[in-house]
Formats: sequence, structure tokens, C-alpha cells
Amino acid sequence: MVVYLAGCRDERLENTTSTLRFTSDVVRFEPSFADGQVKQATVGILNEGRASLPVQWQQPDAPMRLVDAPTMLPPGETQLTLEFIAAVAGRFTRTLSVTSEGLRPVTAGIDATVRAIPTCTPSSSCSAATFDLATQKCVETVQPDGTACDPGSACVEAASCQAGRCVGLPKTCDDGNACTIDVCNATLGCEFLPAPPCPGDGKCQQGVCDPRTGCGLAPLADGTTCGTMQSCGAAEVCLEGACVVRDPPDGYTCAQASPCQARGVCVNDVCVRPPPTPLAPSWTFDTLGLDGGTQAPQLHDFLMEPDGAMTLGGFFQTPVVLRANTVNARPTPLGVSRRCIFWGPRLVCADYPSSPNGKVTAIDPSTGASQWSFDVRAERPDFLPLVSQIFLARLVVQTSDRMAALFEAYPSNASSSSTQCRRYFMVTLDANGRPINGQRLTDPLLDTCNHPHPYGVAADSVGNLFIAFSPTASQQAPLKPDKPTLLMSYTRDGVFRWKVTDSTMPGGELAVARGLLYPENGTVALLAATGQPAFSLPDALGRIVVSDARFIPAPVEGSNRLAGYEAGINTLRWTHVLPSGVTFWSDQVRLARWAVPQGHRTVALTFVHDAANPTGPVSLRAIHVNDGSEAFTCPMVMMPRTPAQLVELGRESLGVMEGALDPGGDRACSKCDPPFAGSSAAFRHFRVPGLDVPNEPWIGTFGGPSHDHREEVVGPSAGPN
Repeated sequence: MVVYLAGCRDERLENTTSTLRFTSDVVRFEPSFADGQVKQATVGILNEGRASLPVQWQQPDAPMRLVDAPTMLPPGETQLTLEFIAAVAGRFTRTLSVTSEGLRPVTAGIDATVRAIPTCTPSSSCSAATFDLATQKCVETVQPDGTACDPGSACVEAASCQAGRCVGLPKTCDDGNACTIDVCNATLGCEFLPAPPCPGDGKCQQGVCDPRTGCGLAPLADGTTCGTMQSCGAAEVCLEGACVVRDPPDGYTCAQASPCQARGVCVNDVCVRPPPTPLAPSWTFDTLGLDGGTQAPQLHDFLMEPDGAMTLGGFFQTPVVLRANTVNARPTPLGVSRRCIFWGPRLVCADYPSSPNGKVTAIDPSTGASQWSFDVRAERPDFLPLVSQIFLARLVVQTSDRMAALFEAYPSNASSSSTQCRRYFMVTLDANGRPINGQRLTDPLLDTCNHPHPYGVAADSVGNLFIAFSPTASQQAPLKPDKPTLLMSYTRDGVFRWKVTDSTMPGGELAVARGLLYPENGTVALLAATGQPAFSLPDALGRIVVSDARFIPAPVEGSNRLAGYEAGINTLRWTHVLPSGVTFWSDQVRLARWAVPQGHRTVALTFVHDAANPTGPVSLRAIHVNDGSEAFTCPMVMMPRTPAQLVELGRESLGVMEGALDPGGDRACSKCDPPFAGSSAAFRHFRVPGLDVPNEPWIGTFGGPSHDHREEVVGPSAGPN
């Protein structure tokens, strides 16, 4: 009877013990791109009873659906298929639900993530770039020959694609005036700039320019000073275009006027000259004067436009102050920037806007409006898998239509931002901020986790780029360079040229002029074409300036000598010795053009003071670069906290920064990168009549006005130096 009853149990009683459950609480689709395709995922549902169950399904909301939903679930596991249309980017969550009579509903979550298909930027207008979903990389195809293209330059006309390159005819710029330089600016088109003054003979013939025939000579006014013999008893003067010795009359100019002192004249055989008038600042801004110095803005850099307008900056803590010494002063509207330079009429700032990093933005300095922006994250998504964070390290102007942006990054496997491992990438931009070339920079030195850093960047007159990498002796900014130094060179379009390593030299800034490369801490000048030694230097000369005729190392603070060497070789041509008790107040030196009756002379601007009174008066001293003689000395109205730390020059304008102190309260890291990071400096602007920016290849500490790190394209000679 027991066996009989067991065989006759009612199946309906057995069904009441059935349960349903999904094999996974959440059904996850594989991450995909928004390509509009149908994606599939599977999940199992278990009927844990012994009999089939009729079920009812609640379909998930679009864009997901359950395919061929079964109405009866047999005992055991049944595989279900879900479909999802990846049409738009975003994250999608839905719910799949099933019920059966007498049972509670059973649910499972559905999760899908869709990424936007990256926009690929072609390397040129003669390429098309698309994102390959299979390889997840940008793929370029070359446009057919003859396709019209944008050359990225206003100086190229009738451009078309030829073998993947956009080529055309050079734009002709000719105004028919021999007294102008006809040039084509890649952004602005034809420009007709005033030609440099025509050279005289250095004696009694002045240079003149005829719009039809060009440069010529004309006699200087009779009585003009010439030669070196100048006294009120016998002087070399011009008469009918010739330099002759005469006994000058009363009123004869026996001493040339300077920016601070009127000319001297002969009175009864004595040269009478009024005392100099100290140069007083026309504008002063001391960041420590704000908020009692407790919350002073971290401004420790400035740029100067040709007209003397000064833009103040720092290193990623304080908004840039545009044209701070004018009535139109204003902060950058989109926040802070890592560092800025001038590129023609544009102010180009790194990591601006600063969130996220990796942007290069051109700004109109008069309005603060952004003119264009390059975002390495959007434009070069192929860099991103290699990094965890990416940001800008250096910017360098190459030509009017080429700029190099050097990006620094933490590797993708870095556990935190405290890592000393680095990756570097370089992108070449055209005048409109469009990429020309981009690549990762590689070398064993850069793979060593000692925070390798580009301590020097420069470009020559045709746009060839030079970079000096060195390991870092300090883990946090400001970064101190260590040995060795890796020197690398690329063309204006970012094509590799050469690299060399110097195990004896720590990193530093680079100067490049007339085919020679001068590393700041090197003892050898290098050939810019190959990186090989050209000649030995007397010592590690530091930062230099280079005129047509001389190269001049920066003075040593507290010394009393300045040397001038033959440009292109290491022959000493002169030594300028300061008067007894006078020493150089600062290591800053700049080249300037000084107007004199015979034309213009190139002078080296330095600062001097009384060695016995280091906190006393300071003077601006100008030294003729050709022979090392004194041109003039002008006292300055300054009560500085430190010697001059940064100097810029405009037309009859001189900008000076001082007072920046490192966190330890000293000035030890003026040669670190960035200089004076985190400090709060004082700034001054001086009007200096008769001074201008010269036509020289490498005129200042950072390689030219406003830190553009570029050898200037030198026009016709302006006469003897």
C-alpha cells in the first residue's frame, strides 16, 4: 500500500515546491562603442522544480529586449538571450522580470555601457581619419591627388593634395617699396614691415633708404661726433662727410645723451653735463603688498609685448593677469594656466583651461577671449591608454606657423601621482592650433623612474626643435636638474633629426644661434645640425646672449667682469671691468638696440651696484657688444627684496621682476623648472628712451622677447655693433 500511494502522488502538489531564479543578479553587456549595432548577452534561469512552469515575462524597456521569451520553463536551466542596440553613448540600466502563478516575481538587473566613438583628427588636410572599432585605433587614408586642401597657412595658394601632402604656390608679397621687408605671416598673410635702418659707414656717412632704389649713404650733419678722440680740446668730427680732428667750439656735444642723462657740451674747453636723472618705475606691482602678504597671489613670471604691456603669470595657482600695467588689465576668464608664451599677436597658454589638463589655448591678450584650443585628450586618444594623467610640460615657438607642445604624463600603471616615472609626448601645431604631427618621445633615459624632465627647449631660425632632458634631483617642483643630459632634435614638422647624451652635464636651458647650440651647463658648443661638438667653451658659461658679432655669458652675481667672445668660436674679444667697488647686482643680461647719431648700436644691458652697500641704489649699465666699452649707466629708483630675476625689453620699455623666494626663503632654484614655483614676486615697468629690441639672433635669457625660446630670423644688418 505504501508503494502504491507513493506512485500515485498528485503532480500538482509537487509543483507547489517549484522556485525560479536567475543564474546572475545582473546581466552585463560587454562595453561597446555607439555604432548602432545589436549587442547580445545571455543569462540562465533555473526552474528548481520537477515540472514545467508556465511563465509570464515583463520585457525590459528599450533599447533592450528579451529575444524569443519562452512561455513554459522546463525543469533545470534555460538559457535566455538579451539584445541591446548601442545607438548612443551612456550607461543604461534596466530590469528583466518573470512571474508564474503562485510564485513571487523574479528579477535580474541589466547593465550596459556605451562609449562615444572618438573623433579622429587627420594629420593633414590630405588625409581622412576614422576610428577602427576592431583595433580601437585611428586609421588614416590618403586623399586622392588633386583634391583641394587647406594648407594651414595664408602664405600658400591654390593648394591641392599630392602624395598625401598639401602643397601649393607660395603667396607673393611685394609692395614695390625697397624700404620695407615683404613677408608672409602664416595667419595674417602679407605684411610689409619697416626694414631695419640702412647701415652707415660707422663714421660720417649715415644710411638712408629710397623706396625705389633701397639703401644708400648720405653725409651726417657737420660737427657730428665720430671716432674715439673726444675732448673739448680736440675731437673727431664730421665735416662734409669725412671724419677729421678739430678744436670743437663751445656747445659741441662732448658726451652722447643716454636714457637718463642729457648730452654733455663744451664750455671753455670743459665738458659740462647735467647729472643723470634716476629711472623711476612707471608702474609697480608687489604681490606681497596684497592681503598683508598672508595670501599673496603666486605670480613669479611675466611676458612683455612690443609696446611694453606686461602680462603676469605663475605656475598653475593664480589666473594670468593680462596687460597688468595698462588700464585694460584683466585676469584670464577661464581660470589658471601652467605657463604662457607669446606667439605673434597671440598669448598661448599651457593647460588652459586647467580642467582637465592637456590643453593648449591661444588667447587674445586685449580681451581674454580664446581664439583656438587644442585638447590632446580629444585629438590624440591613442596616447591615453599609455597614461593615467597627462599635462603640458613646455611650449616652444618654432616659426610663424609652427609650435611644439611637449606633454608630460604619469604612466597608466602608476599607482599614484607621487610616481617618479614619466612618459613624454610631442605634438606639432600649426598657426590655427591644428596638429601637424604627434608622437611619443622614447629613450632609455626617459624610461628611468627618476622624473626625467625637459629642462631646456629651443628652436632655430628655420624651426628645427631642440630639447634637453635630464633626471631630476628633487621630487617636487621646483625641479632641480641632475646628470646626464639627453639632447634631441626634430624638424619644424616634428620629424626626428638626432639625439646625443652627455654624461657630464646637468640639464638646463638651451640657446641656439647661427648653427650652434649652447647648453646652459655645457662646456662644449654643439653643431645644431648634428649635435656633435663644435668647439670647447672656456667653462660652463651659463645662459648667454648672441649678437651678430659676439656671444656674451651672463654675469656672475657679485663679480666685476663681463666677457665677450667672437660669435661662432671661443676667442675672447673683450673683458669689461667695472670700476673699483662696483659689482654686478644680478645674473640677468639682455641685448638692446640703442639709438645714437651715427645710427644704432647693440648693447648688453646689465645691472650693477655698490658692493659695499648691497641693499642700496641699483644702476642699469649698457655695454657695447662689439668692443666691451661702456655705453651708459643710469641709476634706478628701486627698493628690491632681491636682485633682478627676470628682465624683458620692449620699445623704450624695460620690465623687471624681483622678490621671488623659494619655499625655504632663498633664491637657490632660479635655474629650476619652473623658476620660483609657488613664490610671490614684485614687478616694475620702466620707460627707457632710446632703447629697443635689436635685430639679433638670441637676445636674452630665455631666447627672445616673452620666452619664445626661438632664434630670431635676422634681417639686413643695422650697421656696426
